[in-house]
Amino acid sequence: MFKSKLFDSLGFIRAVFLIAFFILIFLASITYRHIKELDKISDSITNTYEISIELGQLISFIKDAETGHRGYIITNDSIYLEPFIDARKNVNRSFQNLNNTIQNDAKKELQLKRIYDLVDRRFSYFKNHFSNKKEFNDDFKNGKLVMDSLRMELDNMLNTENKLLDSKGRLYRYNNSNTPLIVFSTFLISILILGLGYLRIIKNYNDLINQNIRLKIFDESSKQAEILGKYGSWLLNLEDKTFNYSDNQFRLLGCEPESFLPTFENSLDAVHPDDREILIEAFQQAETSELLPLIHYRIIKKDTLEVRHFRSTAKIFVDRLGNKNMIGTTQDISDDFNKTQLIELRNKELELNNKELMEFNHVASHDLQEPLRKIQTFISRIEYKEKDHLSETAQSYFEKIQEASNRMRILIDDLLQYSRTSRSEKTFEITDLNTIVANAISELSENIEEKKAEIHVEKLHQVQGVPFQLQQLFINIIGNSLKYSKTEEAPLITISSKKVKASKTPKLNDHSKKEYIKITFKDNGLGFEQKYAEKIFQLFNRLHGKKEFPGTGVGLAICKKIVKNHKGYIFAKGKPDEGAVFEIYLPV
Repeated sequence: MFKSKLFDSLGFIRAVFLIAFFILIFLASITYRHIKELDKISDSITNTYEISIELGQLISFIKDAETGHRGYIITNDSIYLEPFIDARKNVNRSFQNLNNTIQNDAKKELQLKRIYDLVDRRFSYFKNHFSNKKEFNDDFKNGKLVMDSLRMELDNMLNTENKLLDSKGRLYRYNNSNTPLIVFSTFLISILILGLGYLRIIKNYNDLINQNIRLKIFDESSKQAEILGKYGSWLLNLEDKTFNYSDNQFRLLGCEPESFLPTFENSLDAVHPDDREILIEAFQQAETSELLPLIHYRIIKKDTLEVRHFRSTAKIFVDRLGNKNMIGTTQDISDDFNKTQLIELRNKELELNNKELMEFNHVASHDLQEPLRKIQTFISRIEYKEKDHLSETAQSYFEKIQEASNRMRILIDDLLQYSRTSRSEKTFEITDLNTIVANAISELSENIEEKKAEIHVEKLHQVQGVPFQLQQLFINIIGNSLKYSKTEEAPLITISSKKVKASKTPKLNDHSKKEYIKITFKDNGLGFEQKYAEKIFQLFNRLHGKKEFPGTGVGLAICKKIVKNHKGYIFAKGKPDEGAVFEIYLPV
């Protein structure tokens, strides 16, 4: 990923072209140096070649002088003096040429001086007349020795020049053969680097086109999102106080896009007069805090003169040029505001209904129980004093009245209990279920002894809960198992608990990492059809007749209410004549 970003960056492309540029400069300098070097070698070769030629000519001129001198001595004919005289002139000219050729070369100048001295000495032995034969022989012998020395010096110098010519020729050929290779290699590297840069540019150009297409799609989707979301975006230049509105920002104000130049003053014109100070103060604070807090205000739409509720927020940022800008969004929240108002109205109505319900509870707990107590008081007096004087029919009616009044008392008590469960204080604390079950068994001790029931309780966990609600929960479920026990078999109730994970308990439909305490109540009672597993928790729902099993159908509804208060779950499983199982899941 890092390499991809590096290769796609503008800096990489710049580096490629800079490298190629410097390589081309380097190539030009190398080529120039090679050409200058070749020119230098070529001049040196030419110089060496010219020296070699001049040395050869010098020897030739000296030989011509020697030949002419001998011819003159032998024939005494002056015609032979002309080659001698010309040779002397040519020798001097050759020395002049050699002096011009070997300038600034001290070694060659020294060699040339020795040769010049030997030539001068050789010419000193060239005479027209000799006094005797001995003088001739001496001059001839000395001239020969000088000529031999001269030839040796010339040969040495000529050999040196030939060697130099040979080495310079090899160097010239080497440089001449390597220069095209160096130039070609450097050009090839430059072309490869430029090609890499070109491919990068093409790729970046294609990426730019694709990004531009995606940007257009994103821009269009953003416009549609603004329309659907009823919001607009804007940019405020803090230097000149001018806005840059999105198209939907204009529409929110009831205007066509780009229908006016958005300035801070123009924006305030659309704001409700009572809310303008809110915006002015918020933007003034934003310049120092660099953050526009969430503000609510009203505007008056220019096309419909409708009052709408807006919500805006923004943040300040500085662009690359150092300009300070504020970018923000504005949303039309009129629908949400109206819904909130409606909810508040409904809440007030609900509060009134709750108040009426509380008044009803007060009536049920006091006003309804008062006449019921009087009815039961008079029933007890009739039973004590007048029951024996009643006819059988009257006694039958009297027993029905007594039964109905008892059911009425139980129903009122259960309703009050259900009501208290719904509106009681929910102060949660760590509660030991072992204590809760012990208190519940103690509360039901008479009924347990009457039924000769056995209750097996395993060691239970602790939970976060409301103790008196949890105690009522245990009393109701254990009481339910006692009520619906078999007549021919003593009730057996088993209570256990364990910790489970929500994600591994499918029936909870909770895939989180929450943990629950699963409390299980299992009995061997009458049981029920599984299709009624949900119905038994509904208020006033009964699976058995009033005469068969007394009750109001409120007990299990209270259980479900308590479990719901604890954000838990309750389930029931049953089979007729095989018993029932109640499972309660309370969050840890």
